[in-house]
Amino acid sequence: MTIIAFHHTEDALLAVADGLISRAGARVIDETKKILAFKPAYKVPRVSLERFNGFSEYNGGVFCIGYAGNFTIISDVINTFTSIVTSKLVLDRDSAGTPTVYNRLDEGRGLRERSYSDDYNFSSDDMPPITINFLANILQKVIESTCADFAKNAMQSPDIEIILFGEETVSYRGRIRAQVIKCKDFTFPNAVIERYSVLPWRTVCIGDASVIPSLINSIEADPMFNAIPPDEQVRTSIIIDHVVKLIRLNIGTIGGDCTIARATWANALEITTV
Repeated sequence: MTIIAFHHTEDALLAVADGLISRAGARVIDETKKILAFKPAYKVPRVSLERFNGFSEYNGGVFCIGYAGNFTIISDVINTFTSIVTSKLVLDRDSAGTPTVYNRLDEGRGLRERSYSDDYNFSSDDMPPITINFLANILQKVIESTCADFAKNAMQSPDIEIILFGEETVSYRGRIRAQVIKCKDFTFPNAVIERYSVLPWRTVCIGDASVIPSLINSIEADPMFNAIPPDEQVRTSIIIDHVVKLIRLNIGTIGGDCTIARATWANALEITTV
């Protein structure tokens, strides 16, 4: 399985993950990076003299996915999701003229065949922000489709847990946000989804359910963790210490390398593996 611990404030985040992939109780890979960064963007069509004149691009910044569960499902979900949010999103106008981002399998090539009025163009105020909720909506649809496909073909329940996190920018203000999406059951014809937002200053873990309660209890039992006012640097140090100790035990389904993702108000997101 896996252990990933996550903690964030409005302007800082920490995620710590082990690196072990196991199958049927046997160790397969020790050096997997279970926290992956990606840069979502959507294409913005430009019109000149009533003709399509190429695309500009709206970049949403850097976000991350941390994962646990069945690696076959995870690989398909992440490949499909990152393909959508990095190359297939295109800004267009809906029937009422409202700027709306669409997932286009043709990556927007079909827009070249149309004719346009010049007021079709988009201003900076027309650009919808790329938020965690926007990305999670796409991710949930991908998980639902992949897990339903898996359950119907493998004749077993899916098992995937993903934490999606990063700094979204809304009205020119950046803030850290995160959501967890899980699928561990299938009721024909639909995958059963659990989804929730991660609250600031709260430690959340995904992965091996047999160790999560004791891990969180040990973290929160440290008196410095519950200091008032809370200290973000102290909290992240305590979380790292406890998760690294668990990984170093190297027993069961948790072990291997340790990957740490960190960002603060003064430093951009950095992912390191030890």
